[in-house]
Amino acid sequence: MIKVTIIGSGNVGFHLVNLFHNSTKIKLYEWCSRSLDFDERIEVINEIENLSESDIYVICVSDKSITEVSDKIQFKNKLVVHTSGSTPYNSLNNNNRRGVFYPLQTFSKSQKLNYSEIPICIEAENDKDLETLKKLSLDLNCKYYEINFEERKTLHLAAIISNNFTNFLFGISKEIIDSKNLDFNILKPLINETVNKIHKLDPIKAQTGPARRNDVNIMKMHENMLKNEEIKSLYMVISKMIKEKYGN
Repeated sequence: MIKVTIIGSGNVGFHLVNLFHNSTKIKLYEWCSRSLDFDERIEVINEIENLSESDIYVICVSDKSITEVSDKIQFKNKLVVHTSGSTPYNSLNNNNRRGVFYPLQTFSKSQKLNYSEIPICIEAENDKDLETLKKLSLDLNCKYYEINFEERKTLHLAAIISNNFTNFLFGISKEIIDSKNLDFNILKPLINETVNKIHKLDPIKAQTGPARRNDVNIMKMHENMLKNEEIKSLYMVISKMIKEKYGN
């Protein structure tokens, strides 16, 4: 049974601890966390330098901290991977074998996830370690994709736009709704259908709305309603892009 140590207690680290802990084929050996207690059956270590020897070390920290954290691992020739979508594996200390184990999902500690639906993007310095990461993914009941750094950067960029930017727009929508004391729940069926539709249609073909049909009067009315100049500018820029995309 593979012994895995997880380093980091942020959103990704928290969920990977759950994922590995629930596996019957992998031993979650230690968790390096300065701020959390999880389960008495898991050994929690506060300092990286105090970690025991393990088969795989999974670093779940911010991109800027990956190198510093990997430098603190006291062992050599172990498989060390990070979980970043936008950092090459050579950011890891080369005293160890290096790789990437990138779960492409948005993580919040309060939100339960179906881990089997999360795609894992893997990369490794050598073929043997790549096979190990394949097996690790399968043992976790997750689908894996062999993705190199350039491909992973592209996926990460697309993920930021489709997830982070979209959620930011949800926030703006809620502020507009709240300003008139309306219930944001009224919008949720529309939001759900928007997401559900792309499972059946190409997003390009699924586009609707006043900019898509070049309804100038409606767009002008919306612009006049928006008192926040930044949001108004955003509305106008996106509307312009949609119109140009569809030849309006």
